[in-house]
Parts: sequence; structure tokens; C-alpha cells
Amino acid sequence: MNLFALFLLSHIGCDFVFQSDQMAQCKRSTKLGVKWWPLCKHALTQVPLVLILWGGGWLMAPPTWPHWQPLLIGLVIIVMSHWLIDLFKQNSQPLLKAQLHLTSNRVPVMSYTIDQALHLIVIGLVSMFLGQQWAFNHVNRLLLAASIVLSTLLFADHFISFYLKGLDLNMDRLPDGAKLGRHIGHLERFAILILFYTHNVASIAVIVAIKALTRFKAIESNEHHFAEYYLIGSLLSLIFGCLGGYLLSLIAH
Repeated sequence: MNLFALFLLSHIGCDFVFQSDQMAQCKRSTKLGVKWWPLCKHALTQVPLVLILWGGGWLMAPPTWPHWQPLLIGLVIIVMSHWLIDLFKQNSQPLLKAQLHLTSNRVPVMSYTIDQALHLIVIGLVSMFLGQQWAFNHVNRLLLAASIVLSTLLFADHFISFYLKGLDLNMDRLPDGAKLGRHIGHLERFAILILFYTHNVASIAVIVAIKALTRFKAIESNEHHFAEYYLIGSLLSLIFGCLGGYLLSLIAH
């Protein structure tokens, strides 16, 4: 569990916190010459993240903390696999479109979901085959909690954005281009995490009501299908927030 928690948090930091706009733009290119080196830098971002997290855990000295040998072996495998998955992500989109009979605007959300699933599978397999124990301790509980919070805020943000674009609801023509809505979504899901974790689930209705009240006029006019956009986005945000709060509760207990 220690290695899994380490690699999971470093992956989330690599993909959602420290990834530059240039790296993200290069990943969308289908030309190997354009993206291979930026993708190397992106994948290698995990190296300092893993070492910093491992060093911090080593100072806290939990009894099952991994030694440096399996850590380095796992890190090499994960960095290489991360580079390969990201390298072929964009090139595989035409295949996804043809095999799954998707429209062009729905390919990104499917590609994004498969991409993240493959990263998680690699992290799980590497942690399992390196013979690590899956018992909880205070350090990996903290690492997993941080991963859940960041995933609820940032992974969900990208997923919801891709999903809504896949519905072709003219997001670019909505008020504020939906940019302000993303910040509201972050705060909404963070508040839901706290309320769910503290067993104040009923209070989530207050957050939903406040958000609906501020958007009432836009919902009423329903310009550019805003009501549908708002409803779907809010439900997805609520689902991610509640799921994150539930997972936090499991880890804590």
C-alpha cells in the first residue's frame, strides 16, 4: 500500500498539478517529433515527486515503509509506461472513434478516461508485483487522502469539462465561457468532501441550493442550453464530491 500511495499521489501531481500548458498542448499532437521530448519531461516530473514523498515518509518511519530498491525499480517502470501511454494517447483516438462508433466530440472524454485507467492499472500492478504489503499506516492514509482530494477537485474538473463538450452544448457561448464555473465547481466539490467526511450529508443540499440560486436567471432563460449544461455539470460534480467524501471516510476508519 505504501508504494501504491506514493506512486498514485506522484501521478496525480504530475498530471494535474505540475503539468504545463506546453506539455498538455504537445500531448495533443499526433507528430512524434513534436511531442516526444516534452512528454519525457512530463513523465520525469514523477521522479522528484516520488523521491520527496518517499523521503518524507522515511522520516516518519512507518514499520512497512518501502526500501529504496523496489522504489527505484517501480519508479523506472512507471515513468517509462507513463511516457508510452501518453505518447500513443492521441494517436489512438481515430481507432477509438472507429471501434466504439463515437462522434468526434465524444472521443476526448473516452480517451481521457482510458488514459487515466491505464496509468492506475500500471501503478497497481507495479505495487503488487514488487511484493508490498497492503496494510494501512498513518503515512499512506495521508498520501491516499491527498490523492482523493486532488482527484475530486482536478481529475473531476477535466472529466466534467470533456464530458460536457462531448454533449455539444455550445460551452464557448455560455456566460463567462464556463471558466468561472470551473472555480465554482472546485469549491463545490471541496465543500461536499468536508460535509460528507464530517457526516453532515444533509447540508450538501444547502450548497446545491445556493449554486442554483445564483444561476437562476440563466437557467430560466436557458440561453444556449444553459439549463442542461448546468444540470449535467452539477450532477457530475455532486457525484464526484460524494464519492471522494465516501472514500475519505473509508480511509479514516
